[in-house]
Amino acid sequence: MELRKLYLKGRQSFEENGFECPGIETRAILARSLGTDPLEFYAHPERRVDPERAEAFEKLLRRRLAGEPLAYVTGKREFCSRPFVVTRDVLIPRPETETLAELAIKTAEQIKNPRILDLGTGSGCLAVTLSLEVSGCEVFASDVSAAALGVARRNARAHGARIRFVRSDFLGSFAKSSFDMIISNPPYVSEAEYAELSPQIRRFEPRTALLGGRDGLACIRKIAATAGTALQEGGFLLLEIGASQAENTERIVRENGFSDIRFRNDIGGVKRVVKATWKK
Repeated sequence: MELRKLYLKGRQSFEENGFECPGIETRAILARSLGTDPLEFYAHPERRVDPERAEAFEKLLRRRLAGEPLAYVTGKREFCSRPFVVTRDVLIPRPETETLAELAIKTAEQIKNPRILDLGTGSGCLAVTLSLEVSGCEVFASDVSAAALGVARRNARAHGARIRFVRSDFLGSFAKSSFDMIISNPPYVSEAEYAELSPQIRRFEPRTALLGGRDGLACIRKIAATAGTALQEGGFLLLEIGASQAENTERIVRENGFSDIRFRNDIGGVKRVVKATWKK
């Protein structure tokens, strides 16, 4: 079958099912199934596709039409201008989290040879980004999920990032006063918010990486209560938080000994990241 015919079939299927960007969806799936660039269609639409590749395209197409996120179907997602492998063992990196990455980079650049911990690393997108962007840094990445750590290691190898990976539930595996900075995108969705998430998210993305307890603040409380044991005096804690959690988060981190608490807005103008200093 010609590449052109596969493309037209995919595009028509997406159009009939109400997808907003049928052409983009089709090209992404073609690229994954054929192992080519998404723009291959424009360069060689007459190219013949062998039956095995055509069947692979059909399988991926069915997965996407069934509602599986495109990132899981294609196995990758861009974060801070780099491609990252993603599987259903990890959350799909989102643009809002780039706000945390940007502030973490800016903060780390002010510290000589900073030691950084990415807590709950997931795909490793934050740890890899900091390792590559911050000169002289030493980056550790932890996760309670062995499968997630496997994904993060793949991404570190793919980008040549030097990271020490540790399987740990929160800060249980780290020594006192180990780090200059701890960053985390913890689970912060409340039970009520989780029930309102799109079926695409609830069906496919790992629940444990999203749900932060009844009010969404359970993990934030636990991190704030224990981060001081692993931070150097004057070290920084940076957390991504939910859209309505700034006031409660400020109270939580202050009650746990942090000061100089500041927030950074995401691209939508929402207070998305908190930065706090440990007993400076």
